[in-house]
Amino acid sequence: MSRSDDAIELSAHDAAELLLVREAVAAEVLALPDIRHRLPAEADARGRLLFQARAALEQDSAMTRLAAQLPWLTGRRPGAWLLLPALLAGALFSGLTTGGRFNILAPPLLGLLLWQLLIYAWLLWPRSRADARPLTRRLPALLWFGRRFVRSGAGKRLAAVPGRFVAAFADTAPALLLGRLAATLHAAAAAFALGAILGIYWDGLGVAYHAYWESTFLGPDTVSTLIALVLTPASLITGIALPDAAEVAAMASTAVPAAPWIHLWATTLVLVAVLPRLALTGLAMLQVRRHAIIEVDGNHPTLRRILAHVSGTRLTARIQPLGYRPDAATLERLRDRLDEHFHGQVQAEVAQAVAADPDALPPIDGELTRLVLLMNPAQTPELEIHGPLFSAAARQAALCVVLDASAYRTSAERRKSRITAWQRLLDAQGIEHLELKAPT
Repeated sequence: MSRSDDAIELSAHDAAELLLVREAVAAEVLALPDIRHRLPAEADARGRLLFQARAALEQDSAMTRLAAQLPWLTGRRPGAWLLLPALLAGALFSGLTTGGRFNILAPPLLGLLLWQLLIYAWLLWPRSRADARPLTRRLPALLWFGRRFVRSGAGKRLAAVPGRFVAAFADTAPALLLGRLAATLHAAAAAFALGAILGIYWDGLGVAYHAYWESTFLGPDTVSTLIALVLTPASLITGIALPDAAEVAAMASTAVPAAPWIHLWATTLVLVAVLPRLALTGLAMLQVRRHAIIEVDGNHPTLRRILAHVSGTRLTARIQPLGYRPDAATLERLRDRLDEHFHGQVQAEVAQAVAADPDALPPIDGELTRLVLLMNPAQTPELEIHGPLFSAAARQAALCVVLDASAYRTSAERRKSRITAWQRLLDAQGIEHLELKAPT
């Protein structure tokens, strides 16, 4: 994340808690308790935000259970849990066959080596940072997991929060998240290869294996060349001599003791699959340590709202009706809705209604927390028409669009359909919005 004057530096754990609360508040599934009387007098903005975030997590049991899953959602915990399954899977994959025969070509083990080399080549392949896609687009599986994880434990009302949090954490701390995921995957790959080695020796304890080879497509000379290419480093380390082409040809019909070949393949796996993966695990963990401090954008609208709530700051807004004149009852309900939405008292002034046109927006003198555009959803949402309007409004102040459902006098089904269309357009533009429901 690029350095910003409004950035707040936090540890990975603190940042995760704050982002979780931020997304829950933005999704309007978490209410902020009033903790101003409990705040330390010397607390700065960072301290107030963290104090508020932890108080919000503690007072909501569903959020407390969700917060307990943060080590999983941020990629910190899965590593240790994957090692044992990876080790056992490798042992089952070892490639020894029944009947006491060990094919010196060891196709499963050879495939495992080729896979490692492909991974190393991919890691070494030069990449342009300018062409790199956002992390959230490169990790669809992680986002799928985040959207569905702990739904039953946290309750249906929080179903959307894990996915929002994972996307926010991935965008805020991509290097940290990638480092944790890389360390997990490399450690699991090393455990898998080690399991394959242990599986070979375990099977060899109870069965007297003999080495041979067979192939539909390869002749003795090709097999001898392939074996020399793959196993020569292990041969140099162990001192076990490799057979020449004539000896390899004889093995097609006469098996020999398999122990030397098992030692050669085990050593090769250690050299190619275990030691490099452990080294990559260490490098990934160093990357994690370098990025353990995260910069969270303190200018985020929801964080500003939380900070204003915990600081007792009165929020200021201008309500700008567009294309119609709301009555006094509607404005009163809107004031209550804004107080609820921003979790605090909003000082709102109401401007004269103007046309839904960028040039019709009156200028703003001074600073506002929000410019609230009050709209009748009877208007058809069109990006070509409303896009410039929203852009012009956002240049004046932080924008919030309110859709007044009571102003659209039609059937409930048609009103819901039109409001949904408006919400899709506003979500696509990243514009904060809320619905002002009709009085019951």
